[in-house]
Amino acid sequence: MGRILVANRRGHQVVEWATTDTAEARRSIEEAERILREARESGCMVSKKVDGRHVIDRAPFDPNVEEYQIIAPIAGG
Repeated sequence: MGRILVANRRGHQVVEWATTDTAEARRSIEEAERILREARESGCMVSKKVDGRHVIDRAPFDPNVEEYQIIAPIAGG
């Protein structure tokens, strides 16, 4: 089971997917891939968990990654 942690103004959202070969799993993987793509397009960075630590990730979505985090840009003012 993989997941994306999306921080936002209301706390955070968790999006999870399974890697089983079912229609539901395929839909959840497509949704997770869309969320990461749109986050990157809007200027967010993405990190993934590797050996228990998060590292910046610029690679295409990998459904076998245990956890992604979306990091929103900091707005100054």
